[in-house]
Amino acid sequence: MRSLVIGFRAALLILAAFFLLGANISCGAPRQEKAVTTPEVLSKHCEEAIGEPRVEQISEHVWVALGYDQANTALIHTEDGNVIVDVSMSPVAARAVKQALLEKAPCGPIKAIIYTHSHIDHVGGASVWAEEKNTQIWATDAFIEHFFKQYGLFIKAETTRGVRQFGFNVPQEELPCCAIGARTYYQASFESGVLMPTHTFSGSKTLEIGGLQIEMREGYGETHDQLFVWIPEDKTLIPADNFYWAFPNLYTIRGTSPRPVDEWIKSLDEMRRLEPEHLVPMHTKPIHGKEEIAEALTNYRDAIQWVRDEVVRRANRGEDIDTIAESIKLPTHLAEKPYLRELYGQVDWSARGIYTNSLGWFDGRPDKLYPLPHNEVAKREVMLMGGPEKVLELADQASQTDDARWAIHLLAKLQDSGLASDELAKLLSEKLVESYRALAQTISNTNGRAYLLESALELSQDMPEPQSPKISEKMASSIPLETIFSHMAVRLNPEKSSNIHESVHFVFPDENKRFVVTVRNGIAEIVEGEPLPGTPEPVAIISADSQTYRMVAMDMSSPVSAYASGKITIEGSWPGFLKFMSRFQTAGD
Repeated sequence: MRSLVIGFRAALLILAAFFLLGANISCGAPRQEKAVTTPEVLSKHCEEAIGEPRVEQISEHVWVALGYDQANTALIHTEDGNVIVDVSMSPVAARAVKQALLEKAPCGPIKAIIYTHSHIDHVGGASVWAEEKNTQIWATDAFIEHFFKQYGLFIKAETTRGVRQFGFNVPQEELPCCAIGARTYYQASFESGVLMPTHTFSGSKTLEIGGLQIEMREGYGETHDQLFVWIPEDKTLIPADNFYWAFPNLYTIRGTSPRPVDEWIKSLDEMRRLEPEHLVPMHTKPIHGKEEIAEALTNYRDAIQWVRDEVVRRANRGEDIDTIAESIKLPTHLAEKPYLRELYGQVDWSARGIYTNSLGWFDGRPDKLYPLPHNEVAKREVMLMGGPEKVLELADQASQTDDARWAIHLLAKLQDSGLASDELAKLLSEKLVESYRALAQTISNTNGRAYLLESALELSQDMPEPQSPKISEKMASSIPLETIFSHMAVRLNPEKSSNIHESVHFVFPDENKRFVVTVRNGIAEIVEGEPLPGTPEPVAIISADSQTYRMVAMDMSSPVSAYASGKITIEGSWPGFLKFMSRFQTAGD
């Protein structure tokens, strides 16, 4: 009966990714003999833009907890109770934040929680703040879809890259902070406190609680489901993640869908119209003063537009993507601003993201249309340089002259060529570790720095497998069936199904939904509703209530028990169904 969940267990990874992509391990890794020093600009930023955990009163009704977690939490006090904006990464972090806030801010019932957007560092601690039957949870209409979509079919790739981007195993002294917040608790992040919104809106929505108006407005930028919060009486603006003290992450190296750059600019312009006197980013420190805030928001949107416009201008002049990324720099009057240092996002990464989002991968150079396979190119180039031993020698020379980038280039070329013997391959890995660490020592961008240091650790030692998060039944029940089934297609083993044409139907009467899974010559076709023309008669029809099926699919209940109790029934060929499901890989394969 275990075969019932084959092909669906990847759904568990959806939830795991929310935690993996935001958590960091700050202990447990064997220490290097000599720590990589931190550039002064990054050390200063960690101290000044993030600082020690603390609570600050922003205006008459607003307090904010800073430095406890990767994201901030704001408390808006009214005569009838409090409204919480963003709720930390996890319940453990949220409990510390809640205690600190309620020691400084007035107590009262939690009337509402506002999610600025669906990233886990803003929603993971909701269970700590929400009061049963009393707390509304607000988000935009796009929240739920975006929450489950953002870590979708590419979940394993994003998770692997996310581990590197946030430096799970990098020691604290080598990565003192994430540029937009504190490094967060790793183990604690696997306790799920996410709750789905109880109320959503499009456009704008005003809450009036205890006589205080709290405006929520859609403001896309870092995500497509983002909102910002405006308290007119206090002239206080909470811009979500559309402003923080670092160049914005217009493209994230962990991999995600393109960020809407034009919408980001529009959101900042809408914020400027409000003429706020207090600005409370959900990452890094607040800004006070009408003029100071106006200048910051204007410069921030100008920096984004500068990069976008330069990409367009240069592409229209026929420049290739590499030249564009290497050439674009912020003008001095923007680059010198402390909130536009490239400590989180980078201009060149952003330029590449904008280009490919607009024009695709091909940049107009004919030599890129039909290149030789990259490993073949690497082999020929290695031999032209004199062979594997000579390449290692050249990489050594580069390292000795502090040219880590050239050393990495040479070593990667040798690695791609496949020409290194087993003995040389070991030496190659050791030299890559040295070169990654040497380059990281010069990098102030915490994402790039962490990626290099984590990659070095992966090469130099056996890394532990990431654990799965603890997921509540309530959280599992909110996962759309569509999300669970969408992962089935990529888990089909093509070799086991190359000459197969069969289907199985899954029926959920309580939600009035049917999913038809058809295996056809190495393709798994997933259709919601009635089968498409040409679909063969089903080998079996599986019927279940949706919650039972979710629990089974998430490995939270036994499929044998569900079948024995009649909660899952099968009509048709039982052996045929088992054989059908055996063609799908499990999540661990």
